[in-house]
Formats: sequence, C-alpha cells, structure tokens
Amino acid sequence: MQISILLAEPYIAVREGLKCSSCHSNLTGGGKRTRMGAGYGAQDLPWKPLDLEKSKVPFYWSVLEDRISFGGDFRTGNQSRFLKDNSTNSFETEKSNVYFQADLIPNRVSFYLDESVAPGGTQTREIFALVRNLPGRSWIKAGKFNLPYGLRIEDDRAFIREAVGFTFNNPDTGLEFGLEPGSLSFQATITNGTAGSSDNNTSKQFTGSAAYVADRFRIGGSASHNDSGDASRESTGIWGGLRLGKLVLLAEADWIRNEQNGQVQKQAATFAELNYEIVNGWNLKASYEYFDPNRKINENQRDRVILGVEPFLTSFVQVQIFYRFNQSIPQNRPQNADELFVRLHLFF
Repeated sequence: MQISILLAEPYIAVREGLKCSSCHSNLTGGGKRTRMGAGYGAQDLPWKPLDLEKSKVPFYWSVLEDRISFGGDFRTGNQSRFLKDNSTNSFETEKSNVYFQADLIPNRVSFYLDESVAPGGTQTREIFALVRNLPGRSWIKAGKFNLPYGLRIEDDRAFIREAVGFTFNNPDTGLEFGLEPGSLSFQATITNGTAGSSDNNTSKQFTGSAAYVADRFRIGGSASHNDSGDASRESTGIWGGLRLGKLVLLAEADWIRNEQNGQVQKQAATFAELNYEIVNGWNLKASYEYFDPNRKINENQRDRVILGVEPFLTSFVQVQIFYRFNQSIPQNRPQNADELFVRLHLFF
C-alpha cells in the first residue's frame, strides 16, 4: 500500500520540465500522486524534509504495494475581506479530499476515486476506469473526471478557471483519449456537457488540449464546444510556461462564446503568473488576472493582482499567505474588496 501526495501546481511541472502524467495518477493532472510524485513532494520539495526512515513514518507500505494506493489533501485557513463599513473575517475548511486507486493490472488497468468530504458534505469529484500504456504511450479513460483544458492551476476562483468553466469542482461524465509520444501531449474528451449529471438530449461536449513540453518551456492550446440545443458554449485558449533559472513564468488567454436563444455573449480572460524560488521550499508568487464578462460593453472589466509566499515548511506541510487586490466597476462594491488569505495545507 502506497501513500501519495496531492499538489496541483503547474509551476512545479514547468520548473522540473515534466508532464502532469509524470507525477499524477490522473494523467491530465491533479489528485493523487504517483510513487515518483510522492517521493518528490516529501523529500525534494520541502524546505526541511523529514528523515522518514529515522522518524519511522510509514511513507511506503509493503502490503499490496503494487496494487492499492491512497492519498489526501486538506486545506484550512482564514480569509479576510476588506470593504468600507463591511469588512469580514472567517475561518474556513476550504478543501478535504481523499484518493483511492486500485491497479487491477499493474501499469495497465486501474480504478480511480477522488472523493471530496468537506466542505458541504461528501461529493464524488472523479471516479473512472483507466487503461494506460497502450501503443504510443496512449490511454483511455471512462467515467467521471475533470476535463483537460488550460493550465489547470490550483485556484478554482481564477478567471481562467471559473469564467471558462473548467474547475476541479466541475467534472463531467464520458470518455477521454490521451496520447503522449515524446515531447508532445494530446487529450480529447467526449462528455455529457452537464457537469456530471445525466444528459437529457443527444448533444455532447467536446474538449481537447495539445501541448509541446520541453525541458525549459511548454506551449499548448485548448478548445471546447458544448451544444445543448437552445444554448451553446465555446471556448478556446492558448497557454504556456517558461523557466529562467529559479524564475517560472506561466500565462494563459481564453476566449469564450455563449449563445442562448439567439443572443450571443463574448467574454475574455487572461492570466499571468511569476513564481520565484527564494530558497528551497519557499516559493514567492505574483499573478495578474483580467476578465471581460461582455466584450460588447465598455468599461465592465475586472482585474486582480495577487502577491504572496507559499513555503513547504516540511514534508506534508505547506503554508500559503496571499493578498489579492480586486478591481471592478465602482457600482459593484463587493467585487472591489481586497482579500487576505492564510492557509494551512496538509497532504499525504
């Protein structure tokens, strides 16, 4: 039995020159980690890693080691919102997930489960069968899963996640085909387009991503089309990452087209992020986000700036401190409230 680690941070993959499938059991990223990802997260990533042998931490269990594995991710913290005459402060459990994987045929056929247990009660985020290591390093996935689109950064509230509609809490049910020959990576899915519920028509959502992954940089594109008869939603995006010494740059731009009853709404979202490793385990982060909710309307845009530090203090423990500057139209006062986040992240 193997214990694994969750971290869904693209800047780490760019820094190490790796694909998502190198460290995650879910080959498109996020969720439970592979043995390689687990070892890296426990020993190479932290500022002060534990000596797991000396401390007798059962990091790798010998029982059914090649067949059964599990992991988890827990985030809790304090959030402050600063608004004249209406500031707030709240402690929250932001995320609590457990992961289970059974390798029915090692390195070939797997059953995978990603279960959210808090907040809001138990909810299955992902549950699927995976057949991998097919010709050309390809795989087939069937069940409920997160769709492969864009950078897939950890913050589901980011405009390139929330506005586009591809978050870790918005999976769908269907089929995925993936292929990773050499430095290339392709994923294509056909799903219900109903965010995981049953379909009530014959239309389907089609989503795909393609990327070139090199040691120091990567560049990719994503697209999605979801037509449900009276309404349709299309999105296209380009994204990439670049490593310059200890500096990692990420960027993504997305264009969204919504149509309902003949009415068309066009949107745009962009994201840029800078990550700098101050010392081993200490990451300094700065990002900028932009969102235009309706490109036909002038001066309705929103933007954000985020500054913070996120040290991996020791094995299994991360702290995140971020300040978010929000700017929107003056009439929408809540969207102009700045925010301070202090989080404790435990992972195993």
